[in-house]
Amino acid sequence: MFLSKNDVTFLASINRENLHEFFNEDSLLHLISIVESCLSKISDLENLVQEFRDNFNRLQGEQGKPKFEDKNKKPPKSTDISSEEERKDPHPKPNLGRGKRNYKIDIHHTETIRIPRESLPSDVVFKGLDEVIVQDIEIKTKNIRFELEVWYSPSQKKTYRAERPNGYQGEFGPHLRALILTLKYGCNTSEPAIHTFLTNIGIFISKSTISRLLTKDIDVFTKEYEEVIEAGLRSTRYQQIDDTGAIVKGCQWHTHILCNEFYTAFITRPKKDRLTVLEILFCEHEMKFLFDSASFELMKTLRVPKKSILYLQNNVLNQTLDAKSLEPWLQSLPSGTKQRDSLIRRIKEAGAISYYHTQKEWPAVEILMSDAAPQFEHIAFKHALCWVHAGRHLKKLNPTIALNRELLEKFLEEFWKFYRDLLSFKEHSSPEEARRLEQEFDRVFAIKTGYRDLDERIQKIATIKKELLVVLENPEIPLHNNAAELGARAQVRKRDVSLHTITTEGTKAQDVFMTLVQTAKKIGVNPAAYFHDRYTQLHVIDRFAVLIRKLAGVPPPPAPIS
Repeated sequence: MFLSKNDVTFLASINRENLHEFFNEDSLLHLISIVESCLSKISDLENLVQEFRDNFNRLQGEQGKPKFEDKNKKPPKSTDISSEEERKDPHPKPNLGRGKRNYKIDIHHTETIRIPRESLPSDVVFKGLDEVIVQDIEIKTKNIRFELEVWYSPSQKKTYRAERPNGYQGEFGPHLRALILTLKYGCNTSEPAIHTFLTNIGIFISKSTISRLLTKDIDVFTKEYEEVIEAGLRSTRYQQIDDTGAIVKGCQWHTHILCNEFYTAFITRPKKDRLTVLEILFCEHEMKFLFDSASFELMKTLRVPKKSILYLQNNVLNQTLDAKSLEPWLQSLPSGTKQRDSLIRRIKEAGAISYYHTQKEWPAVEILMSDAAPQFEHIAFKHALCWVHAGRHLKKLNPTIALNRELLEKFLEEFWKFYRDLLSFKEHSSPEEARRLEQEFDRVFAIKTGYRDLDERIQKIATIKKELLVVLENPEIPLHNNAAELGARAQVRKRDVSLHTITTEGTKAQDVFMTLVQTAKKIGVNPAAYFHDRYTQLHVIDRFAVLIRKLAGVPPPPAPIS
């Protein structure tokens, strides 16, 4: 239907006799909203019909409707849902310019270029040297033949062989192995392209060997990957999270992005439900299920039937169970419940969350920032939502009527002004300013514009006030979830190039190296130098967990009790 029942009733009530009564502001705005709604619906239906026609034509062996772009026609501003301009810092940092960059360049060779004296007049006076820095690169192979001494002791019947330097085990040296990892995960280069590049410069290597170097014997990096996640989870009171699709063995999996300002971790799993998110935040510790009063309250929120809650209260109240001991109770739930798998999942989620909040073996995340996806709710003690996601719902509106465009632009100015006020609050927080901003939120998101679609979105934002204003009590948290979204974008770009992973170890290797590369960028480490350092075991570069703790200013974790 184009119109709601209220719209139909409103239109039916207009006739020639009472027409003059409807020429007031409220009624006109209502009529404009009805027209806007109809135009929007017609546009959506036209696009849908065209899509059906194109699909039908393709099934008949023909082509769909060609798309011609009018380069002279600019799209309406409201079709761009990016919020970069609105939330941009009004006082950007000054550009240091190209000259400042030259101080970072290492000079390997200096060459003085002279002018032939015979080409100069006799009265010239030397005025010094002009300095110009030119960056260049030399790509060539460096193959080493190691001649290893071999000694034999007849008395001990034992052979003694000299050992190669660290990093030179196998057929390929540390520089080449570090380059392969850097190209794959630092530059997002496909394995066939890496093979082409290496063979072009004179390296004899097969595609299968490149794949083996990327996935086999990476225990050193896997260990550091696990340390990064642990140090990252301990580094701040808040964590940011998001997920995106991943294809593993031809099946749809999900890559979870867990991060804050010091690290970005990638964890690929078959599912993306709350239990999976909890397992990730619990850092692979054994998940248990606690059935206390808090878990039963959460079951009510998750719409677990009353008879199932009563059954569990009568049998496992105040008990902590592992997955194996819980299973018989779940299988004995009262019969007749619909969607049994979904019911069991929700019961497990409630019990796992309660256990996660009360256990002492691992610090539970205090504040979790995410988009509004339901699987992130209830997990942390506080759930913070992203202001950019909230603004995106407004930016998606594309009104046809000029009045509605004006109303949208005016409200967006109010929205981003409040956002910038929150940014200022983060720099100079105080209880008085927090109270003022809370009152300002109530004012801004109580505005009634008369543009119905806009008013509905404003009302939805008002309902998540608590999650959007977590920053007022915790000024250190970000206002948006862009860090996690940038991590998700890196995974999407990797998927665009490599499409999918085939094996479990290949999936794990991708998570490991993407985590190390993206974390290296945040803590100021060159990924290529890092890979070379680890292969040669020089350890000039500290372990990432140590660097994260230094930057975050947190002590190392307590030593395990033996």
